[in-house]
Amino acid sequence: MSENTPAEGAPVAKPKYTREELSCVTWYGAPGDTEGPQVAFPEDGTGNVVMRHGADHDAPFLVYTPAEWEAFQAGAADGEFDEVEQQLPATGPTA
Repeated sequence: MSENTPAEGAPVAKPKYTREELSCVTWYGAPGDTEGPQVAFPEDGTGNVVMRHGADHDAPFLVYTPAEWEAFQAGAADGEFDEVEQQLPATGPTA
């Protein structure tokens, strides 16, 4: 193992992107939804995925490593998030 290779299970440092660096990427969201979550795939060789809130481009963004993104996609496909809406507190007027 070389000095620059992290030990198995050790956290891997994620690149920090500036808003300027992300201003030239293409952002993808659900069709017709400009205010929901959006993702971008920076072409910097890392394979990272960046997520932002479509309605607030000044809000912090999240950076996912390829392994994190694959785990997220696998969990979504496996139904891990199907019950999330039912677990959220009710909003609005109550009956």
